[in-house]
Amino acid sequence: MARALDPALATAISAGKFQPFFIAQLSFRSSIQWVWTGYGTIIWNSQPIIGIGSLAKIGSIQEGTDVHAFGTTVTLSGIDPVLLADCITDMQPGAQAQMWFGCLANGVIVGSPYQVFNGTMDQPSVSMGVDSISITLALETKMLDLSRASNLRYTSASQRVLYPTDTAFGWVESLNDQADVWG
Repeated sequence: MARALDPALATAISAGKFQPFFIAQLSFRSSIQWVWTGYGTIIWNSQPIIGIGSLAKIGSIQEGTDVHAFGTTVTLSGIDPVLLADCITDMQPGAQAQMWFGCLANGVIVGSPYQVFNGTMDQPSVSMGVDSISITLALETKMLDLSRASNLRYTSASQRVLYPTDTAFGWVESLNDQADVWG
């Protein structure tokens, strides 16, 4: 697959003198959080992005040529025990999650970061240590939805859930009781 890398980003990567980073946009019940893997706050697309430094760990991001749903993980550590319950209830499975890869040169974002992941969050898992608490978010690609049953039927009722004024499937129920003789 061809990559649509920003030319400035591609040049920085080719030169080999850059500071790589990741940006994550995670949707929670209360708000959408923008974080990055550095320290301090940076601005990208007029959006302030909070640096979480060593408090985050990103799992491997994969892709392949076969039809397979590759996911990843984001681990947030240093969670205050007082805020743990609020953190868990604020996480919403199925909410949007996106990640970008970018480069810094002299503290400035080079070009436009490249989107490396677009999907949804799954159930969080909590790991409690002696002196730290971490939450791991499993992120799933939208391709995983292809393996799930849609639970829709070819009935008028199922069609009207999506399109309330559509009557195209009104005849389907009558076919169940119809006995036709062939030949």
